[in-house]
Amino acid sequence: MSGPRALFLAGAIAALVAAAPTTSSGEGEDLGKVLAAVVDLPTPETRLAAAVRLAGRADVTLDAWLSAMRTFGDFERTPPGPVSEKATLQVGDAKEETSIAVFVPKDYVPGKPSPLLLALHGAGGEGHDENDLWQAAADRIGMLVVSPTDAKADVGYGYTEPERQRVLAALRWARRRFDVDENRVFLTGVSRGGHLAWDVALRHPDRFAALVPMIGAPRLQIAGGTNNIRYAENLAHLPIRDLQGVRDDARMIENLKLAFERLKSFGAKDAQLLLQPDLAHDFDPHGVDWEKFLGGAARASPPLRVVRACTRPDEARSFWAEATRFAPSVDEKFRPDVEERKWKAMDDDARRKWAQEEADKRTARLEVKLDGPGKFTATTSLVMRFRLLLSSDMFDPAAPVEVTTNGKPARYDVKPSKLVLLKDFVERFDRTFLPVAEVSCP
Repeated sequence: MSGPRALFLAGAIAALVAAAPTTSSGEGEDLGKVLAAVVDLPTPETRLAAAVRLAGRADVTLDAWLSAMRTFGDFERTPPGPVSEKATLQVGDAKEETSIAVFVPKDYVPGKPSPLLLALHGAGGEGHDENDLWQAAADRIGMLVVSPTDAKADVGYGYTEPERQRVLAALRWARRRFDVDENRVFLTGVSRGGHLAWDVALRHPDRFAALVPMIGAPRLQIAGGTNNIRYAENLAHLPIRDLQGVRDDARMIENLKLAFERLKSFGAKDAQLLLQPDLAHDFDPHGVDWEKFLGGAARASPPLRVVRACTRPDEARSFWAEATRFAPSVDEKFRPDVEERKWKAMDDDARRKWAQEEADKRTARLEVKLDGPGKFTATTSLVMRFRLLLSSDMFDPAAPVEVTTNGKPARYDVKPSKLVLLKDFVERFDRTFLPVAEVSCP
């Protein structure tokens, strides 16, 4: 961004961030309010510019920023029960006005982070449709339920970036409005919302602690070249309960079976496809003990092993590892090319298998293990470069960080950085994982 708009934004950011009173040492300043002003800026670009400015403040130490981040959030007490709230969501470069149905459990108290279920409605539906479904279980679990109404008229999941951005924008809104436990955020959806829940979780697997899609599925469309089943390994760590009528669309059922077969092959231990007999495009929610399932689900922060299958730079991070450069053959959307004679000789299963193999050939993969403080082992495929984001307990600033990539060891001198910390926090504001250093590899 350049020109008058950039100058205007820079000036606005500077004025906003400087709004809180300052002293020569930062003492007495409410750094939480300073952070909140930046977190609430509308776009990643404006938040980044403000983070750079904050990092340059010599009067605030790294430890002071860390302290403010660990207690971040000033939340109002909200009466228990259902409520509909108006919200303005930033979706890409546009602002969208919508309504969000919220259920607040009787035990919700600001200052005590609560689990949150983000629930996505079906085609032509509204947020309160999903909110109503979960209220009884949510009250028993002590779980917030947030159900946004899609701001655009929809007739089904279009597999588009704006649809996914609306989900993440609604989650960002909810985490600023309520005191949410970052490690207990769950995602669910029905029909069109089930397709969307799958797609968002596959592309942003570190945001959620459990996935509960209903009569929705990941996608494999040979003709259109769209395939998110290729990212299935991203969810191998995640508890999943998928409720699905057996007599629903046959292709959707096949996609679900393929996805769960792949999850199993990747070592998934708690992913279950619950095919319900005598139901078509419908489900019976009583098939799961939700209090036990969601009540016990929690994200590890940080996990000791991270895997990321990806094709896009903006979807290349999971937890503390991120692919930053791909091989040229990585491709998100491609049209399969096969000889007509060979194609005609295949049955439907063979065609789907072939299409999946072709997608896998064009999918980058990054796996990194934390072997001990400052020691990592990485395995890559079609990833040319990657970075590690390290919290203070993941390394020793007095010793080099050792990263062995595909069998080749390397050492990196790493120092704590306010800039690394602030850049990450203004985007994720995760109080439970605060990276203070980064390593670019190899």
